[in-house]
Amino acid sequence: MVLILISVSLVGCQKNSESLEKITIEPMESHFETLVIEDAETIEMMEEAVSNSEKQPGIVNMEDPEFKIEMGEETYFLWIDEKSGTFMNAKDTHTIYSLSVSSIKQINNIISYNYSKIKEIAWNFLEERGWSDSAKEEWKSAAVTKIIVNKDYELLDKDYKGKEVFSVLFEDKENIVVSTPIILVDAEKNNVIGYMPGE
Repeated sequence: MVLILISVSLVGCQKNSESLEKITIEPMESHFETLVIEDAETIEMMEEAVSNSEKQPGIVNMEDPEFKIEMGEETYFLWIDEKSGTFMNAKDTHTIYSLSVSSIKQINNIISYNYSKIKEIAWNFLEERGWSDSAKEEWKSAAVTKIIVNKDYELLDKDYKGKEVFSVLFEDKENIVVSTPIILVDAEKNNVIGYMPGE
């Protein structure tokens, strides 16, 4: 499995973390790559996300986690999408914690670095359709999020309606008339399954 070293500067982190030298975020699905975070500000943000989380009551019955996070001697399992984030300490699988809205956004920003293949697939599709002129050329800056496919999207495969896929949003150039379409990608099959036309 390929390791990617990233360095991310995040607003709001003013001091360096002295407790950890690195954090690894390992996707539980093999088609993604493991991230190794060594930037002190990002490490501190991850620690604060854990410490500021809210314990949830009740009996835990979770699906398989999306990510495994190694933070020093602690291991956590993570479930996250655009609007929600939940994690669990591997030593206590009966308790879950909810991440704050700001932590969800920050962690999604970090994980989005791991979506280079998805972004490239979407960008190639734009170029094949002749739709790339409205987007900035740096496809690596695209935003990747999980969505549930609904009627707003034009599907190349109707079987994906109601299913969870990845949405790729490219940054538009200035003063364009029609925005760049949003592209939907199935990461397991590495192909585009639909899009939302630009407005």
